[in-house]
Amino acid sequence: MKGKILVLLLVFVFLLASGCSEDGAEPVTEESNDSEAATAEPQENVPQENVASGSGENHIIYLEYYNATTQSVTRSELDISAGDTVSWWSKKRQGAYVLVSEEDLFPDQELAYRVPYSYTFTSPGTYLFTVKDTPEMNVTIRVN
Repeated sequence: MKGKILVLLLVFVFLLASGCSEDGAEPVTEESNDSEAATAEPQENVPQENVASGSGENHIIYLEYYNATTQSVTRSELDISAGDTVSWWSKKRQGAYVLVSEEDLFPDQELAYRVPYSYTFTSPGTYLFTVKDTPEMNVTIRVN
């Protein structure tokens, strides 16, 4: 009797495991690769005004775990030149962050996982960006 139950259990597990996979599907990993995000291809669901279009450098800010970090440093400050573009990337898999420009450079932007929002800075100044309902997630950008 125990043998029959064990065989049925193994068959059930095999069927369950085979039904959960798709042919040709790439495995999903929990770890994200920052260089992958930095060189990601444009996505179809990104609005056209959301695409980096400046003639200067591109900078990336990652939003994750109550931190806002830049591509090269872990502090929440970024010095750039006029004409540079900054892209905010959410690493939050469930839900979304809402990016707020304290100087009203753009309307509040909802950032879904791996769908960036980009903005090209044309005027020198100091700009503060926060995440709605999480004021400790902030970035100061100084444009020279």
